[in-house]
Amino acid sequence: MAQQKDNRIFKVLLAVLLLVLIGLGVWSYSTYQENEGIKVALKDEKAQIQKELENISTEYSIEIDKGNALNADLVDARDRITRLVDSVGKLETDVRVLSRMRAELSNIRKERDLLQDRIHTLEIVNQNLSKVNDSTLSALNSEILKNQDQNSTIENMNANMARAAALVPTNFEPVGIIVRSSGKQIENDRARRVDDIKVCFTLPENPLASTGVTSFYLQVINPDNNVLGLNKKQVFDGQELTYSKIVQFNYKGKELDLCEVVDANEDNIIKGRYRVNLYNGPIRVSSNEITLR
Repeated sequence: MAQQKDNRIFKVLLAVLLLVLIGLGVWSYSTYQENEGIKVALKDEKAQIQKELENISTEYSIEIDKGNALNADLVDARDRITRLVDSVGKLETDVRVLSRMRAELSNIRKERDLLQDRIHTLEIVNQNLSKVNDSTLSALNSEILKNQDQNSTIENMNANMARAAALVPTNFEPVGIIVRSSGKQIENDRARRVDDIKVCFTLPENPLASTGVTSFYLQVINPDNNVLGLNKKQVFDGQELTYSKIVQFNYKGKELDLCEVVDANEDNIIKGRYRVNLYNGPIRVSSNEITLR
């Protein structure tokens, strides 16, 4: 009797275990199917996001081909989309990857909307400018023709004013000098006795000229075509000037007398004709000659 009771209990337990195993199998299969469904859904969503990104990239390419004023911004945005699609395409599809792609897509949509607004604004501005240009071009051409004579007159006036404002030295006189040990200078025209060349000139009163510290360049060339003194070079607007000495002075609009001594090497003081020039930048403003016997 006890044995029959034990058999019944065993059968019940076996039936319960069998039911548990069947339930577990059904649950496992259901869970597997659900997971597979999630994977498919994630994969589909990833493909949709990639497709939308590619469409936005294509939109940018079309605008770039138009030569849009925002080309640099469009190229940069398109390159970021390309890098994003390439990097995500190599990753396994999971919730983390999809979350990142959703966030990036949201940012890219906002950026696209802003760029589209800017492009639209530029198009409107260009259209308005085109209308203005069409309506004013004829009038502008007429004004240009009418003003050509006026501009010519103004240019002549400006040129005359520039010449009037220029500092043009007067009494430009070079001489040979003997320099005593006391510092006293004695004029002489014998080459074997001359130590240096002195140049004196006057800057006349000119209320139109610029005032303040100004520099001229003095150039003394001996009969052998050697530049005496510093013999240094200065470039003005692509033109090279070799000078003997820089003459600096403070011009205040009033008449100013200046004398400068060019230190000469004894070997460079020879008989013959010396050319002496004074330059204001690249422009020669005065010149003269002396002859040493």
